[in-house]
Amino acid sequence: EEIPKAEYASLLNDYVESEFFLIDGDSLFITCISEEKLQLGQNLHFFYIMERFLLDLTSKGGKYVIVFFKDAEHVYLSHPHLLSLRTTMILHLQNNTDIPIYTEFSNCLEHEWQLFLKDRYPYFLIVSDEGLNKSQTNFINILIIHALSKSINVVLTSGQESDTIRVYGYLIHSIHSHRSEVPSEVNRELTLQEATDLIRMYCLSVVFLSHLSLSQRAQVRLINSDWNKEVFTFIQWVSITFILFFHSFVGLQLDMGKGIQRDYVDLWNIVSEESYFGASFPLRETTRLFLEQKHSLPKGNNLQRDSTSFCTPKLRIKSPIFLALQPFSDPSREVGKDNMLQLAWGPSSLFGRSKDTPSGPWYQMAGLNICLEVWKEHCRNQDKKTKDLSIAAQMMRMIHVLIGKHQELLQKHHLKKLAKCLQYLGFENLAYTLSTQITESDNEKIAKYSVEMGAARFQLQCMGHYLFRDERSDPDPRVQHFIPDTWQRELLDVVDNNESALIVAPTSSGKTYASYYCMEKVLRESNEGVVVYVSPTKALVNQVVGTIYNRFTKKLPHGLVVCGVFTRDYRHDTMNCQILVTVPQCLEILLLSPHRQEWVKKIKYVIFDEVHCLGGEIGAEVWEHLLVMIRCPFLALSVTISNPEHLTDWLQSVKRYWQNAESTMEEIPNSFTTARKGTRKAKIQNTKKKSYTVKLVLYGERYNDLEKYVCSLKDDSFIIDHYHPCAALTVSHIENYGIPSDIAFSPRESIQLYDTMVKVWQEWPRVQELDPEEFVYFKNKIIITKADARKYEQELKKELTVWISLGQSEKIFRRVRYQRKGMLQKKLARRGIGYHHASMAYKERQVVEMLFRMGYIRVVTATGSLALGINMPCKSVVFNEDSVFLDALNYRQMSGRAGRRGQDVLGSVFFYDIPLPKVEKLIKSNVPQLKGQFPLSISLILRLMLLAAKADDKLDARAKVLSVLSHSLMTFKQPKIEEMLKIYFIFSLQFLVKEGYLDEEGNPMGFTGLVTHLHYHEPSNFVLVSFLTKGLLHKLCQPIEKGSTVFSEDVMETLVLVLANLFGRKYLPACTTEFKGTFSQSKVFLDDLPEDFAAAVHEYNSKIEKNFGCFLLTTTKLADMEQEYQLPLSRTDFTGKNDDPSELTSHLMNSNKNITAVSPFACLSGMMDEDLFSAQNINKAVLRTIGVNAKNATLLWLKKYDYAERRMPLNAYALDFYKHGSLIALTRDNWYAHCTLKIHIKFINFSVFIYRISLGELCDDENDNVVLAFKQLSKGYGKIRNETTTVK
Repeated sequence: EEIPKAEYASLLNDYVESEFFLIDGDSLFITCISEEKLQLGQNLHFFYIMERFLLDLTSKGGKYVIVFFKDAEHVYLSHPHLLSLRTTMILHLQNNTDIPIYTEFSNCLEHEWQLFLKDRYPYFLIVSDEGLNKSQTNFINILIIHALSKSINVVLTSGQESDTIRVYGYLIHSIHSHRSEVPSEVNRELTLQEATDLIRMYCLSVVFLSHLSLSQRAQVRLINSDWNKEVFTFIQWVSITFILFFHSFVGLQLDMGKGIQRDYVDLWNIVSEESYFGASFPLRETTRLFLEQKHSLPKGNNLQRDSTSFCTPKLRIKSPIFLALQPFSDPSREVGKDNMLQLAWGPSSLFGRSKDTPSGPWYQMAGLNICLEVWKEHCRNQDKKTKDLSIAAQMMRMIHVLIGKHQELLQKHHLKKLAKCLQYLGFENLAYTLSTQITESDNEKIAKYSVEMGAARFQLQCMGHYLFRDERSDPDPRVQHFIPDTWQRELLDVVDNNESALIVAPTSSGKTYASYYCMEKVLRESNEGVVVYVSPTKALVNQVVGTIYNRFTKKLPHGLVVCGVFTRDYRHDTMNCQILVTVPQCLEILLLSPHRQEWVKKIKYVIFDEVHCLGGEIGAEVWEHLLVMIRCPFLALSVTISNPEHLTDWLQSVKRYWQNAESTMEEIPNSFTTARKGTRKAKIQNTKKKSYTVKLVLYGERYNDLEKYVCSLKDDSFIIDHYHPCAALTVSHIENYGIPSDIAFSPRESIQLYDTMVKVWQEWPRVQELDPEEFVYFKNKIIITKADARKYEQELKKELTVWISLGQSEKIFRRVRYQRKGMLQKKLARRGIGYHHASMAYKERQVVEMLFRMGYIRVVTATGSLALGINMPCKSVVFNEDSVFLDALNYRQMSGRAGRRGQDVLGSVFFYDIPLPKVEKLIKSNVPQLKGQFPLSISLILRLMLLAAKADDKLDARAKVLSVLSHSLMTFKQPKIEEMLKIYFIFSLQFLVKEGYLDEEGNPMGFTGLVTHLHYHEPSNFVLVSFLTKGLLHKLCQPIEKGSTVFSEDVMETLVLVLANLFGRKYLPACTTEFKGTFSQSKVFLDDLPEDFAAAVHEYNSKIEKNFGCFLLTTTKLADMEQEYQLPLSRTDFTGKNDDPSELTSHLMNSNKNITAVSPFACLSGMMDEDLFSAQNINKAVLRTIGVNAKNATLLWLKKYDYAERRMPLNAYALDFYKHGSLIALTRDNWYAHCTLKIHIKFINFSVFIYRISLGELCDDENDNVVLAFKQLSKGYGKIRNETTTVK
């Protein structure tokens, strides 16, 4: 039942070394032995297929082990030849490869296997869903069920595919639940009298609510209660607060008022009209309690102490909306220890700083006196109990401020006072550095006030997040609101010099400021210059636009605006703005549009936010196209790139190309660029010289530390344990990869590491040298800075690495209102709670983001939608439960939200109900390397040719086209791949000429405009044109009667069937066909195309296969034939020697067999060059070192099969939704997650709208039947979607 819910996903993300997974050896055996082209007895071909499967995972960074269960041997007893081959396969993998092979487990149910899973915690298990016989299928099913029950995801070998840098497959999410033991209770049903009592209270609470104003409701006391289990299923929606009040109403004997009493009687009469429950009065005390007290957290728990901050934001806006969201708080609070410490820091800490707030050392000295008195009083009351060192930390922090910021103003008696405070804390050595007027008798009296540790240890352990940062004190005139650091000034210099830069810096470090400085510079210079801000997501677009409107105002000539937006579903002031915020795909449209080149020349800067998306799964090639097409300087921002130097070198090579290209264009006297520059000579003389430099700006320091915590339940107690980053490291990881560069310790964690090292190796030679009190940067220092603590951390890391080399490491690590859910959002927001995910409406997400930033929402439950740059700073991040989507990239991005600069001095990251092995993998994974995707497609080449032919400035367009073609990241320093892409380009041009999209001169013609407009949907855009040219759509779209503009429902359903086969292609696993006929509302499996449409698709595929086959034959010369005669993974060489001529050998050779482009191992099973002209054979036969697979052929598969030649059906969700319009039915029958389903339905609706617009612009006759049919379909489909999304 779980297999049909499998999600087709990318299996190996950018942090693959952190994602360890398992492969079931017998499933691997089944997958390879079931290969259609494998001939019986060709075992060497079998080993080639098996090693190529594994190499596909290994080359993309996969870390895995293969497990063969002993009990699985029994299913081969009736097939002895397969048992022999299986044994040979195990021996080959053990002796000739480095892959760990496990054969000691009998089955998945034995205890040793459970311990193995618990210790290694694999990311997923790759397994087949069908065996060679029924017994093996049952064995595999047990393995799948067991893995899912152990919170291990399952990946099916059926339907597994790969491209240049990724592997895709069907992933089944584990069956996850909280593992907490709850005592069982015996539930009994409510009696009639008890139900009547409950209904009376409910009616009374409804009437009471109707008589209360909103301001009165806001002041109602909060009740810490919940429904009993018996009542919960009966009336769970009733307000607990008011029911509890009325539960004790009779006992209080309070007058409810005549109005409330009258309305209550009327309501009760209506409710009890059908059945007699008794009179509304008299009210009586109920025979039992329907509410139970909630379990509170243990006292002293940090979460409990901080819980008040979740619901007490400071209200600064008098809007009724925000007033309604402000929780009630009691102003009459008792002034205690915490308030005294706040008072010590001055009125600004309680009421906000104003111009009348006292400042300077005199007020700080008074505050120090308060801190001292609080500390002394605390120590006197504690006796021998543990002291609260947070009070002493505040006292020491005050000393830091006085000495660090006001030392030149301090006089002798001030220093004596400071020395006395240090002496009270027990820091005699520091006290004598300030003043020597301290007597021994004084020491004896104040000994009981000591913190009982050294000054350096105390500062690191108790006030690490208060340590002074190395911040410059000299202002920069370019920045008004803060003093930038040195690396930030370097960014500003880059912008001032019109240079380009790749900026790699942690989240919250302040790198985004350079973007807004760049915008301000362009706005200042003229009214014509344009800055383009490229955002990876639409959510970030909305936030950036809001920030720009808030930051910048400018008087512009009529028709011009400061900011514009361009996304796929929304555009505003795109061509008449100075700052355009867009997404990569839309900027690519503008850069490739022949009619927008004049606007493109106005671009002065392009800002790429989250540029690591260049190595992403979807749309990576678009980022690459943009970087190679733009001529202006750029800023590329990222937080996670492990090979920034490589990326910078590539970007610099692109800039050198543009430098040469522009020099060439300037030398040509009649070029458009030269003529344009001549008309504005005076203005050009005043502009700065253009720079082609690309600088790399690296900054690895976070302003605040991140500390990790693991949350768990133990004996009905909620436990929060601090998790040291070193606990995630192993000896082998440090030996192979070193300590990851971005793993940082807080000062407290550095002390913990030192203490552990001392405990583990008592004879450690450097124990004294690295003691905090003796460390060279700490010794006798009153003020230890963050930089000092960082040096201590680095020294400990170096020593730890040395320990590994000395063999000591094993000892160390032994231990919105109109929206469908608007009311729910509002209700949650009043309690300070929000949620955020990608399938929410834009307004719903915007409300959560705004209220969270303003402090009204204090807790947000979110998916990865907040990972990419959304500005939602928070104090703590909690990762709740394990998930397949919780990879190292999302962990780094989401954890970066904690402790944002300028708002918190310490950020906290919590892991709740996530196994420790997974936590370790998340923490120790390295940042990704950016690798290029296959950069070309036939649609892109056609768009480039259209740009070159239609642009006003031919030389500029030609330079852009050549830049895209010759500067792929995939081909950087890879000459053979570059040569292969040139051949691919030539064969693509050949196809476009043959199909009538280009003439022999390369000029666009025919339906080029329509195909390029629908380039998102390749190859469906070409197939749709084929349907048009063959008249199939006109033949289908016949109105009900002649002269009518209305089409029958049969015509509409057939049209949706055609479009679903083109644009709604979502494959299901092959085994799902067993469920056919078991669905209530949906058809689920999409029917094949009508015969005439299928024939047109087959004709198109045949042309593509012929063209792609010729391309493969041509690229044979690029193959490394030495490697082709070796097994892919083990490198076992089968080249052989031809020194001994043999007549028998010559007789056996077939001289007419064409095998120039086919792997010699595949030839063993009879495959030849002719097989490459069938797309389903390409991946099985082609020479692997060419670097091409079937995904590079733009085919539209009519039927798709898995390794066992079982057909994989298409999901009919688009057609089913058109028929019944029920999202619930699609979720139930079509195995769709609700949030994913909404996105796909929206995409289908948007696609239909785009096709209607495109066809309308292409056709001169607005009454054309096809145009009218798409118009009717667009209205019908859109109406169904709108009704479904607005009414639940």
